Amino acid sequence: MRNVLFLLVLAALPCSAQEKMRVKSEESLFLDLQKTGLGSLTEFDEKKKFLETIKLEKQKVMSKMLDSVYENAFEYYRQGNYEDAKDLAAKILSIDPNYQDAQMLLEASNQLRGAGRAGMSEKLMIEDRFKTALSYYNEGRIVEAHKKMEEVVKLSPNNIKAKYWLSKMKDDLKDYYSQKGMEEYNKRDLKSALDDYYNALLIRPRDAGTVEWITRIEGELRSQRANDKLKEALEFYARGRLRDAYEGLQRALEIQPGDSKANKLLAEVRLEIESGYLASGKKLYGARRYTEAIGEWDKAKPYTANMGYLNKLISRAREQMKAEADDKKRRADEAARRAKAEEEAQAREEAARKKAEEEAARKGVAVEDVVKKPKGISEENRLAAQQHYLEGLKYFQNSNYEKARDEWTIARQLDPSSPDTAAGLKRIEQILSGGQ
Repeated sequence: MRNVLFLLVLAALPCSAQEKMRVKSEESLFLDLQKTGLGSLTEFDEKKKFLETIKLEKQKVMSKMLDSVYENAFEYYRQGNYEDAKDLAAKILSIDPNYQDAQMLLEASNQLRGAGRAGMSEKLMIEDRFKTALSYYNEGRIVEAHKKMEEVVKLSPNNIKAKYWLSKMKDDLKDYYSQKGMEEYNKRDLKSALDDYYNALLIRPRDAGTVEWITRIEGELRSQRANDKLKEALEFYARGRLRDAYEGLQRALEIQPGDSKANKLLAEVRLEIESGYLASGKKLYGARRYTEAIGEWDKAKPYTANMGYLNKLISRAREQMKAEADDKKRRADEAARRAKAEEEAQAREEAARKKAEEEAARKGVAVEDVVKKPKGISEENRLAAQQHYLEGLKYFQNSNYEKARDEWTIARQLDPSSPDTAAGLKRIEQILSGGQ
């Protein structure tokens, strides 16, 4: 491949330039991918697009290079150097087998190669091709006639007679494709009809009638494709596949943006999808599955016309999550405080028991004789209970019922007989349970 490309580049240059040409590597004929400055590409679509661009640029470079080689090959042919013309044409076809002009030049060079009188042989060959083209034309084989006469003009650019007939055949060929396009249109084969009219337009690019027909058929094709997409979307909708229906309607509107039926149905499907996500999210919210509820409401965003409402729902769910987390922490802290208070009370009881045992041992009497049921609480406990009650009262007056309950619970443990503490705790329970 490297050698073929080098020979093609060499062949594309005039003889004087060939002598001075510095040998270049195959890579120098194409884009240097290390110098494009695009940075690293990580996304698949970006890489694919980049590679397609590189491929297109390579094709452009190759096409331009082959055209240049063909010009040199034709120059050899024009000078009667059919051997070199044949070789270059063959090299072109080894790169691009569909290069029709190279195929034509190869056939002509092979036919004339080794002929005794090159000029006379070429004239006879051109005349033979000219007659063949006219024969095709008279038989009504207009496509073949046009192709053959086009070869005559390319091989003999100064042939006035061939140019005249080629121009005449162009009009007939345009009419042929137009007529064929009309027949396909009447059969409702719109794609084939469009191809035929485009072939006619390539022959006569400024023909207003052809342009009008192309515009008409393209419009009908768009409507047909849009209707197909709409029908497909309706089938999805009937089966309950709402998101597939939504995507199908979007594709239909990409083809026919002004389709009122598709626009109306798209709005209905969008609303139905959004309603489904909203209902699912609210159900999850009611089950206190807030993260999942937020996920459902996030899914509704591409379909909603009221983003503010969705954001409000999501914000409320997040606030509720935080409130429940805070409440859980508060309850854990409260349980820890109660446990600590109980441990302290047990420690005091244990200390009192040991003190009683020591005193009983010292006096030589039973522990029961030493430990008598107190007629009341100790002054120390009474003062401590009073202090906790006052602290709880401050919290209660500031509507901080949780901390008030904590303080009064400790106060009740220190002084179970306090009616104020009992009444306060009862009142807090009524408030927290929703009572008056």
